Amino acid sequence: MPRRNTLQPKDWILGAMHALAEGGVDAVSVERIAKQLGASKGSFYWHFADRPALLAAVFDLWEQEGTADLIERAKAVADPVEGLRGLARDTLDAETNGIDVARTEAAIRAWASRDPIIGKRFAKVEDDRTAFLAQQIAALGYDPEIALRLSKIMHLTVVGLFAARASRSMLAEDDTLTFMIEQLIAHAPGNALPHI
Repeated sequence: MPRRNTLQPKDWILGAMHALAEGGVDAVSVERIAKQLGASKGSFYWHFADRPALLAAVFDLWEQEGTADLIERAKAVADPVEGLRGLARDTLDAETNGIDVARTEAAIRAWASRDPIIGKRFAKVEDDRTAFLAQQIAALGYDPEIALRLSKIMHLTVVGLFAARASRSMLAEDDTLTFMIEQLIAHAPGNALPHI
């Protein structure tokens, strides 16, 4: 853990995200995180106005690392086949910053169902994810409307996979998403078959 006098805002954010992943939004308390970091609550207030400001920062980091960064990396790949494969690999990472991705997603989804403001932000993240997937799938030669439907199916597959991971179900097989992507590639109207 960082020393008390070297704590940065991201230390508090990651502490809060860890608490969120482990126990949901109600488990995110300044006292608990301060204890985990070996810091005082005064240190927290040096960086954040209050708990809602910390929670907003947690959502911002989750959105950036779990969506915006993944999309940017995929956009940097000229070949949509390799872009989709890379996106799948990034999506299937089990941890980010040492925190379980599936548990974090489940906690944020539950939080979004209770908080209308977070719910709107969460819906936008899901729209961004499916819109980008649809663009990538359409780049393989699929009709844009079909591509959007396929992107939603793919996203729901990830949601289900993460739910299965969180409950340690036998259904939590990363190969399911990989298989789906390879099938999309193999059957693409744009004849992406040679890339397999």
